[in-house]
Amino acid sequence: MIKFFRRIRQSLLSENKLSKYLLYAVGEIILVVIGILIALQINNWNEDRKEEKAIEKVLNEIKDDLLEDKKELEIILAMRNEDASAQKRIIQAVQQHVIFNDSLFNDLGRVGLFRPYFSSSKGYELLKELNLGNLEDRELRNLISRYYERAIPSVQQETSDDKLEFESFWLPYTRRNLSEWKFGEYAVPRDNNQILEDEVLLAFLKTNLGNLNNTTEAYEEALETSNILIQMIESKYSE
Repeated sequence: MIKFFRRIRQSLLSENKLSKYLLYAVGEIILVVIGILIALQINNWNEDRKEEKAIEKVLNEIKDDLLEDKKELEIILAMRNEDASAQKRIIQAVQQHVIFNDSLFNDLGRVGLFRPYFSSSKGYELLKELNLGNLEDRELRNLISRYYERAIPSVQQETSDDKLEFESFWLPYTRRNLSEWKFGEYAVPRDNNQILEDEVLLAFLKTNLGNLNNTTEAYEEALETSNILIQMIESKYSE
């Protein structure tokens, strides 16, 4: 092709057709520029496609992480709701000075617990490496940030508070005042009357129940957000 254009230029020069030569040369330059621009456009398009594919792959990994989170959140949320119901029954029993039976022993085993939660965030870390701003879907981008930067840290903070109460008050209390105790299953007081008269215990149970409710709300927000995110990713980016 280059030799073909060169022969045309040489022919025009040999025939002393300078004006036609100049016109042809300008046209040739324009064609070269157009060719370069097209090549650049194709290259940019290819790079954009690569980026879109990379983001799509990462979003599907985030979806897999969210599905794991959802399953774990649902399990823990169900347990925390049962813990709260058990704790309410224990509070009522202490307030009414009810003699503990097997059912209340089981409830007492669910009091003051913390249940650790760990979120899967490998996909989100990969998305941050790609630059979160490259995700053009603003609504999805904001919701992903809200989940990993607000909802999950809120769950972890509430869980950390539960752990602090468990380790600082409830665990030492079980060692002093319970003859038997199995985490989350049952607890037997050394002295039933002492438990029923213990105002410090009652105050702890009420305060801890309030904190447990806060933890439950954090779990519910995280679960709701994860469900929305899963639906959005599946509708737009699923493989």
